[in-house]
Order: sequence, then structure tokens, then C-alpha cells
Amino acid sequence: MDSWPSNSPYPLGHYVETIGPAGSKDVETKIILQEYKIPHEPFPAAVLACLPPNDYKIEMVPERADFRKLPVLSIDPPGCKDIDDALHCIALPNGN
Repeated sequence: MDSWPSNSPYPLGHYVETIGPAGSKDVETKIILQEYKIPHEPFPAAVLACLPPNDYKIEMVPERADFRKLPVLSIDPPGCKDIDDALHCIALPNGN
């Protein structure tokens, strides 16, 4: 939408792109990412080169707890240098 004149019941706009059929999971996902300006470009080759190989195995350290099965999300702000603040929540047996 480019504008909505006060004397018109219709907004003015222009065609940008055809994304795909409404209701498609991929299309709806792309719309949400675009609408909220969420970056979703593929990672550059230099970034992908930093990943471990596909057969990489995590070696557990005995004195550390394994929280990989918990639904955890980072609360660090965008652009932070150390991603070390996170939250998780689970339903307790008492309903809390």
C-alpha cells in the first residue's frame, strides 16, 4: 500500500511480487517474515564454513547438566557479543 487518500474508500498501491498460493505453509511463512522485517536470507558461504562437519558429536562434560531437551530461548539483545542469557519454562506437576 502506497497511500490511502482521505476521500477514497480504497487504498492506492502497486504490484510488488507474486509469492505463491494462499494457505501454503512456505508462502505464509515468507509473508510473516516479510511483514515483520525478519531477516531470512541464506547464510553466506563464509558463515557456513564455520560450522562443524555433519558427523560432529557433542562430547558431554560429566560435571555439566544437559539442557538440550528443554525449550530454551535466548533473551540477549540483537547485536550482543556473547549469547549467554536464556529462559525456559515447563509445566510443573502441580499445574504451575
